Amino acid sequence: MTHVKKIVAALSAVGMIAASAPVFAGEVEELRAAVQKLLARVEQLEAQKAAAPAPAAAPAAAAPAPAAVVVTAGDLPNSIKVPGTNTSLRVYGYVQTDATYDMRGKNSDTKDNGDWSSMIAAQPLNKSADGQRKGQLYMTARTSRLGIETSTASDVGPIGTKIEADFNAPNDHGGELLTNSQLFRLRHAYGTVGRFLVGQTWSNFSDMDSFVDSVDYNGVGTQTFVRQPQIRYTQPINASTSLAVAVENPQSYSAGTSTSFDRTPDVTARFTTKGNWGHLSASTIFQQYRNDQHSKSALGLGIGGSLKISANDTIVAQVKGGNGIGRYMLNSLVQSAYENGTGIDLWKTVGGHVGLTHAWAPTIRSNLIYAYTRFSGNAALESQTDVNQKINEAMINTFWTVAKNTEVGIEYAYGQRTTFANDKGTQNRINATFRYNLF
Repeated sequence: MTHVKKIVAALSAVGMIAASAPVFAGEVEELRAAVQKLLARVEQLEAQKAAAPAPAAAPAAAAPAPAAVVVTAGDLPNSIKVPGTNTSLRVYGYVQTDATYDMRGKNSDTKDNGDWSSMIAAQPLNKSADGQRKGQLYMTARTSRLGIETSTASDVGPIGTKIEADFNAPNDHGGELLTNSQLFRLRHAYGTVGRFLVGQTWSNFSDMDSFVDSVDYNGVGTQTFVRQPQIRYTQPINASTSLAVAVENPQSYSAGTSTSFDRTPDVTARFTTKGNWGHLSASTIFQQYRNDQHSKSALGLGIGGSLKISANDTIVAQVKGGNGIGRYMLNSLVQSAYENGTGIDLWKTVGGHVGLTHAWAPTIRSNLIYAYTRFSGNAALESQTDVNQKINEAMINTFWTVAKNTEVGIEYAYGQRTTFANDKGTQNRINATFRYNLF
C-alpha cells in the first residue's frame, strides 16, 4: 500500500469515529466522499505510471581518445625511433631471383647440398660426365634477404644490434622437386657497444670494400666469405684510420684425417684507412690446424683497396695468401692442410683479383673482373694429381637500376681450373639477377 493509501485509510478511520457524534455527521459524510475521489485519482495515476515505458538510460561517457603516436627519424640511416623508447630501428632487405645458364660443365648437386653459384675450385673436369653436359639452366630465389638493425642511446654510448638472414642454406633432399622450399640461414647476429663487437659477422680478415661487383653470388674465389662468431676491438687512430683485432671461431680441417679439432681461436688483425680517393686495407690471420696426432700453425696475409680514378670509374683490387690460408680464401677451402702420417703439410696459396667499375649513367654501370690463384707445396702435396695447381676467372657484367628500388643485372662468367696432372675444368656461364629492395 502506498503512502497516500495509508493516509486515506487513517482519515476514513477518523471519520468513522466522528460519525458517532450527530452534530458532525453530515460534514463527515462530505469529507468521506472527497477522500474517496482522491483515492480513485491516486490509483488512476499509479496505473498510468506502471504502463508508461521506462526512461532511456543516460548515455555512457565517451572513452577518451588515445594519445597520438608520433614517429620520428632515428639515429641510423633510414630508421625510425620506436615510440616510447630511445631506440632507433631499421628494417631492410630485398627479394631476389637469380638465374644461371651453363653452356658447358656444371656441378650436378645443385638441388640438394651443392653450391649453385660459381666455385671454380670445384668445377667439374672437362673429361668428366658433369663437365661434358651442355645447356643447363637453374633459377632460385634463395638469396632473398631480411635484416634488422637497432641503435640505443646509453650512458656508455650507442648500443647497436644487427640480425640478418637469407634462404641460401643447403636444401633438404628433393626440396625443390616437391615444395620449392629453401632453408632460412643466419648470416649476421651481433651487438656493439663502444669499440667492442661481439657476435657473428664477417671475419676481421675480410675487406668487403675491395670485393668485386659481380652478378654471380660468390663472385671470384680470391675473396674471403667467412662469417663467424668473434670478439672484436677497433681502435681509431684518427678520423679516417683504424686498427681492429679479433679472436674468432676456429674451424680447421686437415685432409687425410677425420679427427680435426680446434683448441685455440683464430686471431686476426686489420689496418684500414679511408678517404674520398678510396681506401687501403692490410690484414693478417693466425690459425692452428690440429688432429689427434699433430698440430701445425698457419699464417695468412692480405692487402686490398679501392681507388676512385675518375667521376665514373673505380678500381678495386686485392691480394691474399699464406701457408694454410684455407677457408679464408674461397678457392683454397678444401686445399689448405694435409695429414701425411708423420705431420701436417700446408698448402701455400696466393691469389688476387682486380675489378674496374664504369658508370655509364646514374642508373647503369658495368664491371670488368679478373682473378688468379696459384697453389704450391712440397713434393708429396704436388704429387696429388687431382688437386688444383692454378685457377683463372673472368667476368663482364652490366647492372641497370630500373626504378628506385629495383635492379637487374646480366653477366658472362668464365673460369678454369688446372690440376697438377694438367686436367682442366672450364666454366662458361651466363648469370642474371633481379632484385627488389624493400624500401
